[in-house]
Amino acid sequence: MRRQTLSFPTPWMNAAGTLGFLPAKGWSLPEEQGVFVTNPISMAPRMPASQRTVLSDRGSLLMHSGLPNPGLVSALRRYGKRWEKAPLPVWIHLIPQSPAECRQMIQQVENYTAVDAIEISLPPHLSLEDKQAFFPALDSELPIILALPLNEGENFPIPLDRIDAVTLTTPRGLLPSPSGSLLEGRLYSSAIFPMMVYAVRRLNQRGVPVIVGAGVYRRIHARHLLQAGALAIQFDTVLWKGFLND
Repeated sequence: MRRQTLSFPTPWMNAAGTLGFLPAKGWSLPEEQGVFVTNPISMAPRMPASQRTVLSDRGSLLMHSGLPNPGLVSALRRYGKRWEKAPLPVWIHLIPQSPAECRQMIQQVENYTAVDAIEISLPPHLSLEDKQAFFPALDSELPIILALPLNEGENFPIPLDRIDAVTLTTPRGLLPSPSGSLLEGRLYSSAIFPMMVYAVRRLNQRGVPVIVGAGVYRRIHARHLLQAGALAIQFDTVLWKGFLND
């Protein structure tokens, strides 16, 4: 199957899970927004996690939400037509739970001309062998971007024959909750920046096209990452503050 070329008008975009399912106004980016990335979408509808919460600690933010969404069929029905009218390319972010589900979801998305690329996250607690079982399902005419947590990306056996790029996303972490128990979630922090620069360079040395998906809170950091070889920058929680520091 011949795959379409991955492209974006500018290297600035939002990270999945930050701006909902439709392009929004009110960004504060160093340049014009180039791509909109949807919230993560599963095959079946997902409700918010029963223990959903946001914890902060010395400038770091840990979020546990359960990734609620209406499910793929409902999302395509609800947002597909509006994606077609969007003023910028739309990437859909999928979170399949099995290789068979991954293949089925990709086939359904390909029927919608409004989607320009597919970004895919694998289930977080699978073994490396189980994650590699998804690789044959990464087959589409649309560009495919594999989203990997920062703390997994460098040594992951990336299937360059199956994907067009890797997005290095927020690592998973643990913080104590108000009750004293440890809560797991996605970790957002400007402290990720040095590790991200290192990972981008290491992956570039392996010939892996990289999109930075976490740790950018300053314009100068974004520019440094592009100079280090990143294809594009995805902004996350800085978008909720409504500004990006110099």
